[in-house]
Amino acid sequence: MTIPARPPAEADSALRLHTSSGEIQVSGDTLHLPPPNTAPVQLAPGPLAVMRALMKAQGAVLSREHLLAMLPHCGSEHALEMWVSRLRQALPDPSMVKTVVKRGYRLVV
Repeated sequence: MTIPARPPAEADSALRLHTSSGEIQVSGDTLHLPPPNTAPVQLAPGPLAVMRALMKAQGAVLSREHLLAMLPHCGSEHALEMWVSRLRQALPDPSMVKTVVKRGYRLVV
C-alpha cells in the first residue's frame, strides 16, 4: 500500500516577492534578501508568519485586526507588536517593515 504524498505545509513552501531592489524569498524559516544583503536571515516562527503575511500583501497595508485574523496563534495586539519588533530586529534594514499610523503595517517593496 502506498501512502499518497502530502502537499507541503504553507509555512514550508517557498514564497517570492519581486521588489524594486530585487527578489525577496522565504523558504522554510529562512529569508533571502536581494544584494547587497546577501546573508540569509533565520526567523523565529512569529516574525516569520508576519513576514509571510506582509509579502503576500505585496506592499499593501495590513491592519492589526487583519493580521490577527490571519495569525490566530498570535493571540493579542501586544504579541503582534512584539513579532513585528522582532522581525525588524532580524532584518538588515528595519525600515523594510513600515508602520502606517492608525492603519497597520506594510512591507516596503
